[in-house]
Amino acid sequence: MPKALSILFGAASTIACSWALGRILLKRIPNQLSREEYNLFAYLSGSALFSLLILAASAAQIIYDPVFAAINLAILLLAWRDGAFRKLQLDPLPPLPRLWRYTFFPIYAVFAVVLFICAMAPEMSPDGSSYHLGILGLYYRHHGMFRITTNMYASLSQGLEMLFLNAWTFGRHSAASLVHCSFLLTLPLLFLRFGQRFPVPAPAAAAGLFFLCSPIVMVDGTSAYNDIAVACLLFAIFYLAELDAPPVLAGLLAGFAFAVKYTAFLGLLYLLIRYALRRRWHAALIASLAAAPSILPWLLRNYVLYQNPFSPLFNKFFPNPYINLSFEQDYVELMRRYPDLQGWWQIPLDLTIVGRLLGGFLGPLFLLTPLAIFALRKPLGRRALAAALLFASVYYTNIGTRFLIPALPFASLSLALALPAPVLPVLAAAHAALSFPDVPAAWSKALGKDEPGWRILRIPLRQALRLESEDSWLSRKFPGYPAARLIEWYTPPGSLVFTDGPIPESYTTRTVAASFQSARNERISDLFHIALYPEMRPVAANEFKFPAQPLTAVRVVQTSDLAPNVPQSHDLWSIAEFRLFHGQNELRRAPQWRIDSRPNPWGIQYAFDNWLLTRWRAYARVRPGQYVEVDFHRTETLDRIRLEMSVDQYGVKMQAEGRSPNGAWHVLSKDPTTSGQPVPLDLRRLVTAELKLNGFTHVLTCEGDALAADFRENTALWNVRELAALDGFHIYKLE
Repeated sequence: MPKALSILFGAASTIACSWALGRILLKRIPNQLSREEYNLFAYLSGSALFSLLILAASAAQIIYDPVFAAINLAILLLAWRDGAFRKLQLDPLPPLPRLWRYTFFPIYAVFAVVLFICAMAPEMSPDGSSYHLGILGLYYRHHGMFRITTNMYASLSQGLEMLFLNAWTFGRHSAASLVHCSFLLTLPLLFLRFGQRFPVPAPAAAAGLFFLCSPIVMVDGTSAYNDIAVACLLFAIFYLAELDAPPVLAGLLAGFAFAVKYTAFLGLLYLLIRYALRRRWHAALIASLAAAPSILPWLLRNYVLYQNPFSPLFNKFFPNPYINLSFEQDYVELMRRYPDLQGWWQIPLDLTIVGRLLGGFLGPLFLLTPLAIFALRKPLGRRALAAALLFASVYYTNIGTRFLIPALPFASLSLALALPAPVLPVLAAAHAALSFPDVPAAWSKALGKDEPGWRILRIPLRQALRLESEDSWLSRKFPGYPAARLIEWYTPPGSLVFTDGPIPESYTTRTVAASFQSARNERISDLFHIALYPEMRPVAANEFKFPAQPLTAVRVVQTSDLAPNVPQSHDLWSIAEFRLFHGQNELRRAPQWRIDSRPNPWGIQYAFDNWLLTRWRAYARVRPGQYVEVDFHRTETLDRIRLEMSVDQYGVKMQAEGRSPNGAWHVLSKDPTTSGQPVPLDLRRLVTAELKLNGFTHVLTCEGDALAADFRENTALWNVRELAALDGFHIYKLE
């Protein structure tokens, strides 16, 4: 039970401080908010301010328990002295119709209790337990924000995670989940007040329940994610635009929405479009200025730490050594084509009923979404539909179900506006009944469908109260948890652990590097591939021969111009060793040489290190004009260039070029000859040595991976020692 109290304290202190800051702010902004609206918008606007305050503390490297306790106490004392807690004499909204008082509040209350319990239970969501909270754990242990080179997700905007960090300090994982759940419980109330305000009480109340009771919304909103917070903020922006509220308040929420998630930049765009349509240029300027304090710090942080203000995206325009362009290209394509999805025709049913291919489902109610087109008959319906389309416009970048959540409030409102008022209570009640844990399993079975996807399976009251320990529950129910426990139990503090796939790293205090999550990790993963797969070893020697001549620089240029849809165009050009000869004599590499490459100039030293195991890779798909260059800064006589390469780059075509003493570049050879060459027999042992040179201490493997099988069969050849195994995970120490 003491653990449960710390969880509640962490969440409550975060919510209370956010609300208090919002009350302080709203006292200073002229507004026409009603009694019922005031506290809702106080919480949302205060969350934006509190997030900025925690960001400043993180940047100042003062993340300590006493500091956070002092900040929380100071905010509450300031609000008390400012009179922010005093009851205000505000006008009430028109009363809610009796039918909806007896429909909305009972359903809302039941689901609020269920969702609160689920959020308070041990955190076991895939992303929440890994990077959302894992990165916060790193910040917490380092007492502030710093450059993280093992996890690309560290460079995402983390506005909501700053609130999580305050909650985490006192209550760890579940406190953060409760903070996210607070946005889920706020949004239906916003719907309710929106309906009383405009007035469309029946459609708005129904839409609030449509959203609240959606299975994907419930499971996402009770996890340490950020999608529900984005949806809540976007609807609040829509609300304020309809209300014609002060642009400083709307702009603040629009900036915070971006800080929570990049794709929520559409909130500010929506706001500016609304102002532009009414030619309110001054309001657009004020809203932009109000949004800037929440947006610019994240862009500046990324530029300073990762050389890309929009990291981990747009690496083509902001090349950097932290995220490879090829990874971004592959990742974007993967998110648009989920592996098991055979065709677009599967999407509607999977989004609404099945949820196994796209990671969750909205509920069968949303099969009626096409009827929302009838909302076009009403001005509010047209604006709601326009907002739904705008906020869904980025869905193509990731077709997982939860990436529709930001547009779901507007789709729900449009649908409710389109349907006859008498059917709305029936639909809301039926939707709630069909979505209650774990009713979806029953109706899915009755329909002859597969077990539904990601959803709330049970109401874990004992686990929420910690009557069963967190460790016991997670060990039984969370498949990835044993991996984190193995690392925590069998590696010393300060260890750096390589793993092929992500694990719930928030449950370990060690640094975990998953193979795909950064350029650094990809290079380490490539070392393993070289040892495991013959086609990735440097077994081919490509030689350019030409008449001996004096040159001041040479370069090898990639000339293949393949169409993007050709599989070979996805190959990555790589060179293990770049060697230069005059006759039988190899040129000794001199300190004055300047080596360069495009792309990936940061890895070019690996092609000149006399070490066949390491290789330079372009880490961008094959395109003409890519090159590797050596500037001698003096004249050298050459007649041969030898590139020691692997054969896993079928789309590559090269030519050698040289620069004469007069400064002119010319082609030396277009046709390299290829011959075989031996590679070291102890590649596995060399990989282990290279990992240790790069600071890695341990490797985690999982049964079913190629690496796991090879480690088990060739433990001595790898020069590693297995420390322990649990539920298919194995932890090895590098010897």
